Amino acid sequence: MRFKVKRLVKLISGLLVLAGVVLSATGQMEALFNKCGLATISDSNNRYLKESFDRSVKGFLVLSAIKSGLAVLEGSEVGVGFNLEVGDIVQSIYDYVDIAWKTALAGGTVLLLMRLVLQTIQLFDHWFLFATLLISMILFLLTWLLPGFTRSCRFLKECLLFITVLTIALYIILPGSIAGAAFLSKKITRPLVEEAHKGFEKLEDELTLEELMKRFFGGNGKEGSLWSCLDIKAKLEDSKAAIIKMAAYLKRITRDLAIWTIKLIAGYLFDCIVFPLAFFVAVYILTKTLLTYLFGIRKDQTLREDFDLVLGKYYGQRRAQTGSEQLQGTR
Repeated sequence: MRFKVKRLVKLISGLLVLAGVVLSATGQMEALFNKCGLATISDSNNRYLKESFDRSVKGFLVLSAIKSGLAVLEGSEVGVGFNLEVGDIVQSIYDYVDIAWKTALAGGTVLLLMRLVLQTIQLFDHWFLFATLLISMILFLLTWLLPGFTRSCRFLKECLLFITVLTIALYIILPGSIAGAAFLSKKITRPLVEEAHKGFEKLEDELTLEELMKRFFGGNGKEGSLWSCLDIKAKLEDSKAAIIKMAAYLKRITRDLAIWTIKLIAGYLFDCIVFPLAFFVAVYILTKTLLTYLFGIRKDQTLREDFDLVLGKYYGQRRAQTGSEQLQGTR
């Protein structure tokens, strides 16, 4: 009676695996997974990546405008000796803005690549599920009908372990890693990035030639009356005082630029690399370890079995050869 129950359980299990193979090949299994919650995670990840990408593009455009304004400011001639007096300070500000500009560009590129990777995975992940269930079906039939093929079963188990971990990574680990990164980003790094973007947006209106002229020279750079143009001494003194004020102002905002640039770099670094990679590696190792234990595959055991098999064949041949020599000697 117990034997019949075991055969019935094996038969039902085989039919279920076969049904899974058919459903995964037709894409219906993936639709079932989406109803179980994977679609919610996927939509949340796409929304997070799209919002982050839009934010990075907005910051990139702001930084591009600041770079253009600084380039114009650095190459402009206002008063006597303007370029010689303020050029170095403007160059240091330009360097910080350039670093932030490259960071925003790299961050937006990585975020877009992550979106494309997720969309590509959604097109092909059901074939990995199909391969997993197909190998499971073959292993099931082999262990049931041909239990003596232990080495073939062990090889299929290792293949099944690899493809199962890969399938779980595509369906659960990778989307879960991005979802976890989105949660940590909302709590930790997003305030830093938003603060940096707001600071750069404020500077976009301030670091222009017209605004600086209005603030420090009291005009727009146009020529005044004829007497003011002829009064060289007064013009030199006014230009010198304005340049000193401008230099002090630019030195003050240099510190703010450095802080905003560091926050921007840290935010994009953690959002695009550290958080997703940390989640993925941790869950991947845990999943592989758990599946290795469930499948009963241990590398040390596999090597020991192969070593024992080789030794058994070698000593078996040696015993047979020694026995034949002893038999010939007695004759």
